[in-house]
Amino acid sequence: MKKILFLMCLTALVSSCGVKQQPKIVYKYIEKPVYIECQKPVIPEKPKFQTYQIFRVNFEGKYYYCADVENAKIISENWLKYRNWCESLEESLKNEQ
Repeated sequence: MKKILFLMCLTALVSSCGVKQQPKIVYKYIEKPVYIECQKPVIPEKPKFQTYQIFRVNFEGKYYYCADVENAKIISENWLKYRNWCESLEESLKNEQ
């Protein structure tokens, strides 16, 4: 009886040592950043202005700024270029929204 009990204990020990335990599977949540390339509006370059000359004239005790015809044309062209540039920027911002 002692032999049978001893053999049973020995068999239980040997059989439990021989069984491999299954490794635990661990799932990890990995978050990867995804970069989305946004479409940027095309911004036109700022216009290059031409230089001009104006004169300060004292007339009846008050100072006035004057320009001859050629310089007045340059001033008006500069203003039109600037206004068109501002309007194109405004249109690109409206289209973006």
